[in-house]
Amino acid sequence: MNNATSSSPDILCAAQASVAADGTESAVGATAGTRLDVASRRLDGERIRSRLSAACRGWGIEVVETTGSTNLDLLARLRENVACAPTVRAAMVQTAGRGQRGRAWQSQPGDSLMFSLAYVMSGGPADLAGLSLATGVAVIEGLSDLPLSAPQALGLKWPNDVLLRGGKLAGILIETVPAGPGRIGIVIGIGLNLRRADDLATRIDSAAASAASAASASGASGASGASNRSPAPTPVVPATPPAALESVFPEPDMSTVLVALVKRLTAMLDRFATQGFAAFREDWEAMHAYGGAAIRIIEHGRDVLHGVALGVDGHGCLRVATSQGERVIASGEVSVRLLDRAPGTQEAR
Repeated sequence: MNNATSSSPDILCAAQASVAADGTESAVGATAGTRLDVASRRLDGERIRSRLSAACRGWGIEVVETTGSTNLDLLARLRENVACAPTVRAAMVQTAGRGQRGRAWQSQPGDSLMFSLAYVMSGGPADLAGLSLATGVAVIEGLSDLPLSAPQALGLKWPNDVLLRGGKLAGILIETVPAGPGRIGIVIGIGLNLRRADDLATRIDSAAASAASAASASGASGASGASNRSPAPTPVVPATPPAALESVFPEPDMSTVLVALVKRLTAMLDRFATQGFAAFREDWEAMHAYGGAAIRIIEHGRDVLHGVALGVDGHGCLRVATSQGERVIASGEVSVRLLDRAPGTQEAR
């Protein structure tokens, strides 16, 4: 079922540099700084399990080198046996990592942290309302436990994004499976950018251009011969630009970041299982990056609503003030952007 290989990298740190009898550094010592940097870009399974042993009793902690998707791995296991949960699974490389709406998650080994959590709780899909928002709260709390230079620069964008200075720092993907009468299995996937936001932006732009080109070619090949006029293309809404943790946490150690996040996420799941989103609503609104700002709601590439972001209701739905009154946005299939008003733009649609 699982063809991922275990990772237990043998990496030297600066403290292990050897010193010759005359006090000069050996070749190992000369490269200690480089090796330390390499270590910060890898997942150290033994260190991760040791640091999580007290806070995550009863959790399985898995660290692998390569897999298709940690979310798909855990979903497959839950379908076979829900007793596999609770489990955390992290991978250095995901060859089929996914984001929202089936998009490929762009990443490079060492530059992004990618992991998933499997958990089983009582209830059904309706009881999970607001879980993605509570997850975002836990991610920001975990990052704030690190010595960041500007923790106040973190924020949340409804419903699934963690922002840093307005750029997308992390994404959240939640998937579910039945887990028996009155129970539901949950897999939460997290992807967080650690380094090289500029390179990531280039890869995202390239992927978007390729997708647009493919869609255009498909549309042209499928056009009816009854007319030579091509349909007007749907305007492409630019993605939220990426951000990387290194801008507020130089040379982030991958294992340290994972430990900080998992501690908060596992505690969040236990609390959510008993109290639901109500226990996190106030914190989410305090972290809301777009609170009080003019926004646009986009669905299938088109604006469907302009207004002012107010906050969320008790189910985690976005509340938007428009000239026609308050609207509630429930679908996670829409995108939210800040509104850059142009002349003649209506306040609400």
